[in-house]
Amino acid sequence: MTRDPQVLLLTPPFVQLNTPYPATAQLTGWLRRHGVAATQRDLSIEVALDVLRAFGEQPLTDEVIAFLQGRAPDDAETLAEPGYLPEGPSFAELDNTPYDPDPRERALLRCSLYLDDLAAAIRDEVDSDFGFSRYAERLGVSVPDFGTVLKRLRRRSVTDRLLEARTEEALRAAFGRRRKGLFVGVTCPFPGTLVGAFRIARTVRRLLPEATLVLGGGYVNTELRTMDDLRVKRFFDVVMYDEGYAPWSELLSLPSAEVPPFVAPSYEGLDLSRYVDLAETANPMQRLWSNGRWLKLQLARGCYWHKCAFCDVTLDYIKCFAMPKPAEIVDAMRQLAAETGETGFHFTDEAIPPALARGVSEEILRRRFACRWWGNVRFDSSYTPALARLMAKAGCVAVTGGLECANDRLLKLMNKGITLESARRALANFAGAGILVHAYLMYGFPTQTAAEAASALRYVRDRFREGTVRSAFFHRFALTVHSPIARAPEKFGIELADEGVRRAGRTFARNEIPYVEKGAPDWDRIGRGLKLALYNYMLGLGLGKSPAYWLREKTVSG
Repeated sequence: MTRDPQVLLLTPPFVQLNTPYPATAQLTGWLRRHGVAATQRDLSIEVALDVLRAFGEQPLTDEVIAFLQGRAPDDAETLAEPGYLPEGPSFAELDNTPYDPDPRERALLRCSLYLDDLAAAIRDEVDSDFGFSRYAERLGVSVPDFGTVLKRLRRRSVTDRLLEARTEEALRAAFGRRRKGLFVGVTCPFPGTLVGAFRIARTVRRLLPEATLVLGGGYVNTELRTMDDLRVKRFFDVVMYDEGYAPWSELLSLPSAEVPPFVAPSYEGLDLSRYVDLAETANPMQRLWSNGRWLKLQLARGCYWHKCAFCDVTLDYIKCFAMPKPAEIVDAMRQLAAETGETGFHFTDEAIPPALARGVSEEILRRRFACRWWGNVRFDSSYTPALARLMAKAGCVAVTGGLECANDRLLKLMNKGITLESARRALANFAGAGILVHAYLMYGFPTQTAAEAASALRYVRDRFREGTVRSAFFHRFALTVHSPIARAPEKFGIELADEGVRRAGRTFARNEIPYVEKGAPDWDRIGRGLKLALYNYMLGLGLGKSPAYWLREKTVSG
């Protein structure tokens, strides 16, 4: 083991404004329990606030930020007034938003739209890659050649300079004058954090060349598993895959570092008072992603189903399922509440096992621990009315889950393990218990027909009519290299397409792979119609119209 190693874990811009991304918190908790001096900084929120203050109208932007951080609740009446804030294109959202008599709610919405307009102005006038939750995402989605990243790094925008300054500050605060036994870990969870992660590494190389630089995170885990481009070594000494616990243990030669089913995070070092609530919509379910200091916890490791044909079932984050004891989880929840003062939790599992949902709910109630929580589930028959009521009593406010193509033939083909009828019952059970529901949907799945897409839209519309689904989103199917479909494409009526020539020592990202499906519908047009329909459904509009109305050419183009 390196003598007295000191670790700094960093989150690059831009992930979330309302709450920390959990990767560094999980690793900080793990490393500290093994005696490692680990600290963490969320450069995502720090740089976001720097950007807002640098480009926003002062002191107006400071006033908006203070309100959204909860530091100036008395400003609600003023900020809620029409005309007080400059109103740009984002304020068109108000045309479809019911008037809320609560001035705080109106102020929250108006301030959020003001920041949306500010972000758009920065993107148009200062930095074309800018976005508070997807910086340079277009670049990161498909980067087979690392040279593209290098080219982007040579161009320094004002945002880049702010990130470099924050990185330098983080190094000084964490390490002081120390120069030995230093490790800097950077998480790259999404495509939009790719450029930021490498800019952080370049800054560390310049200022602290003695440090060992480590790259990990969700994007790395899925996109960079076949990466062999030696130029990456100019930035990072080590690239880690999977959860990071075992690789960090090996790197630091930690003794007795077997990873248990549950790892409690630590939020120490993350100032939750700096985070900003946003609410660009009045939809209460959609607000959960951007509103509230949700402390993120992964309950079980892996996915208890791990059979879906479109999923990354060959990777550890899906296939290696292990379930802890409910008491361990509630112990951690209470400890985090004491540490942070927050009692809202977002369980980040691929799918919360029903048995664990029951056990955790019972444990919360037994201890009389007042909290609110939400997370991802599978809409299967295990979520009975009794279990849904138990979860709601224990503080569950919402669940998300996949209906995918909302078609029984396709659900069977993709080995989803649910039917439309079992899903309908689960949705009704959650809604009957007062739990909000968001449905993830998919279109363009191999062999799907236009008629099946229309049928799926009808099914979803009916759930909105019933009030059992409160929000939903259609995603375009993407074929990933780690999925069962990629291993047996002929079973799904597709052929893998040529990915082009890959030179040894020059491969960077590889995850989504091209394919050919003969006779496939026009999914670009159909997708626009599906998303337009859902936008209206979530506003309570258009529920009387047929699916054909939304999918016709005139509606989509008009």
